[in-house]
Amino acid sequence: MKLLLTTLNAKYIHSCLALAYLQAAAADDRWETKVREFTINEKNEYIMAEIFREQPDVLAFSVYIWNVCAILEICREYKKVAPQSYIILGGPEVSYDAKNILMENPSIDCIIRGEGEESIKEVLESIAGSKSRAEVKGISYRDGASILDNPDRELIAELGMVPFPYQDQLDSYHNRILYYETSRGCPYNCSYCLSSTIKGVRFFPLDRVKEDLAKLIHAGVKEVKFVDRTFNADERRARAIMEFIISQGGNTRFHCEIAADYLSPEFISFLTTVPPDLFNFEIGIQSTCPESLKAVRRKSNWQRLRTNIESLQSAGNLHLHLDLIAGLPYESLERFGRSFNDVFSIRPDVIQLGFLKLLKGSEIRAVAREHGYMFQDKPPYQLLANHYLDYTDILQLKQIENLLDRYYNSGQMRFTLDYIVQQIYQGDAFSFLAAFASYWQEQGYFACSHRREAEYNFLLDFIKSNFVMFQETVNELLKYDYLWNQQSSNLPSKLSGCNPENTSQILYTVIKDQDFVQSNLPPYASTKSNRELRRLLHLEFFKIDLNTGIESSQLIPYLFLYNPRRKKAEELIKVPGTFINSE
Repeated sequence: MKLLLTTLNAKYIHSCLALAYLQAAAADDRWETKVREFTINEKNEYIMAEIFREQPDVLAFSVYIWNVCAILEICREYKKVAPQSYIILGGPEVSYDAKNILMENPSIDCIIRGEGEESIKEVLESIAGSKSRAEVKGISYRDGASILDNPDRELIAELGMVPFPYQDQLDSYHNRILYYETSRGCPYNCSYCLSSTIKGVRFFPLDRVKEDLAKLIHAGVKEVKFVDRTFNADERRARAIMEFIISQGGNTRFHCEIAADYLSPEFISFLTTVPPDLFNFEIGIQSTCPESLKAVRRKSNWQRLRTNIESLQSAGNLHLHLDLIAGLPYESLERFGRSFNDVFSIRPDVIQLGFLKLLKGSEIRAVAREHGYMFQDKPPYQLLANHYLDYTDILQLKQIENLLDRYYNSGQMRFTLDYIVQQIYQGDAFSFLAAFASYWQEQGYFACSHRREAEYNFLLDFIKSNFVMFQETVNELLKYDYLWNQQSSNLPSKLSGCNPENTSQILYTVIKDQDFVQSNLPPYASTKSNRELRRLLHLEFFKIDLNTGIESSQLIPYLFLYNPRRKKAEELIKVPGTFINSE
């Protein structure tokens, strides 16, 4: 008997922790087990063909909101060409109303509800004939013309019994995100989250976690994303894990979701000392409106949260993602704008603007009528409108999300955006993005894709059309942002340069000056020839002082030093006027 475990990930870079767990749990000499991962960007026809070539006796899918529709379609068609195959579904999107899914989809034979490590092996034993299916807890299944719901399976009490999910397959994760968990469950009870349906937090044994992480680090995995709902639910334990990671060295980066408002001063002090670029922290703000947070049973104190986040920022060693959810109860467009500005004012590395999803089984879906929620009938069940936001508001927020990703989260125009928000919009980032989104809509820019250079042009045109007195300063700041973020000697077409005709000769004069190179570029003074150094440098003249943003009566030359691997600047050097005067 052959078992094929499969799913459709959102992107190739993603991986599926559930499949890895199930493969390890199902390992048995009585059957062959194989994993195949696809993506939602691949055609269903191709995926079905690849599955058919595997010729599985048992086909098991891990199902989520982003892939359920495609998986159900694949199962319908696959059953026609392989009617003898036994098809199993599992995962959060099919656990809540398993019986209805079986009724509506005759191609599905069995659904595993909840945790599947113990259930999958028992289902396989029942298929092999060594166990009655009626004895398997936590499944709904087809028995002739009947559909049966067996009793729920108890949660796994001792998580240390769950096998390490990545036995001998770590080579396949070198260029992908590998998911790992040190706990299951969440200490919070937010009404929009399925974690609220399971009480309490269970932890994997600390020694087991350290042993697992050592394997991942020593295997050279590029990025590990902890799927713990709240990594710092037990602060002492979280610190012990982080200290262990630091002790192992290596180049693996770790992404953790934390609750920042409950960080102790001691833990914050520790976090400001960890090696740079080792940890990414994702922090769920969701809203700064107390009434909204209370309505979804999320406890949070914005002032304490802000203070703690700014303390984490102070050392500059952590990459911080802050999350917002549009569509919570009682939060109008205007009030959401205040939440947005509160978060923007912290200047995190990434602001993730998400939209409320009314998931099957969540409490907020059960009380949707109370707040006038309208949402998609099919996954991902995203908000369309409620008593506080109409569909026009949602469309505007979608456009703001688009521009936020392009202009802020990309890191491409941070210097320029800071100036526009502070100097032109007096700190109101939400109003700026709303106005810029209206401009994009008027120009038809949302209707098609654009090169990065065009996005710089669009921002400058917006400023020219609405704030002509600021256009020269914004032009100079956009030049800086562009040249910092990509190694190029050509500016976007709408940006105005002011380099003198002899700029190339000036650059060569600078490079040949050993005192200047030794003083400003010491790592390259003895390791790079003049020609090699020239490839790493770009000279550009500006009408403003980039350190102060103040306009200058004379052109100021700046040298951009580029990282040859990343093709991005890593240092900006102000060139003395003596080099200009000597030419």
